[in-house]
Amino acid sequence: MLFFKRKPAHSDFSAIGIDMHSHLIPGVDDGAKDVQDSIQLITGLKELGFSHLITTPHTLQDIHPNTRETLQAGHSLLEGKLPEGMQFNLSSEYYLDEQFLNQLEAGAVMPMPGNRLLIEFSQISRPHDLEEQIFDLGIKGYQVILAHPERYLFFHKQFDYYKRLKEMGVEFQVNAMSLTPHYGERINVIAQKLIDKDYIDFIGTDIHHLRHLDSLKKVPETKHFAKLVDSGLLKNNQLL
Repeated sequence: MLFFKRKPAHSDFSAIGIDMHSHLIPGVDDGAKDVQDSIQLITGLKELGFSHLITTPHTLQDIHPNTRETLQAGHSLLEGKLPEGMQFNLSSEYYLDEQFLNQLEAGAVMPMPGNRLLIEFSQISRPHDLEEQIFDLGIKGYQVILAHPERYLFFHKQFDYYKRLKEMGVEFQVNAMSLTPHYGERINVIAQKLIDKDYIDFIGTDIHHLRHLDSLKKVPETKHFAKLVDSGLLKNNQLL
């Protein structure tokens, strides 16, 4: 008897179209090192099916203390060098620290469409005032997107806290590579569980370097990628 392997429902990321988490600005964080590196990564993402990128370099005061001006300067280095047909916009992945709060008060943050801010914090310990900060961002008119919720290790033992954040209106962005064992089996399991719970609003590559392109090629063949794309719950296209 012959057994035929079922073809994956999706062969690339064209059903997503928009990547809203990446590190493609040259020389500003732990992502692209220079302009050539940036163009190689952007070209690779186009080959994977993306047509629109909102890149999100780190803003992290102790390691990558970027400002709107430094990121816009890096973004301008790529003007006229992008693959044909690729839209390329700029935001940031904001770490909840004092620099972020100062930029927020100064009106110097760069939200995505819908006044959305992509935020992160320590993957080891939860900020003691996390709920207060999320509430304050809402009062100021911002919609919070939590970057890669599956990677915060302290949430793994208190899964119900994900529900609490969703009830507060936080949107969740899963890393595409978390749908494979790229970050480890435990993170893969949590990502799948978040998708099964219908908690995921966005998917992003979180691409930093060329090695990630190889890992991303494996994502569309996973069952949970198909489940997420076919769920109708993703909001990536709201960022057009």
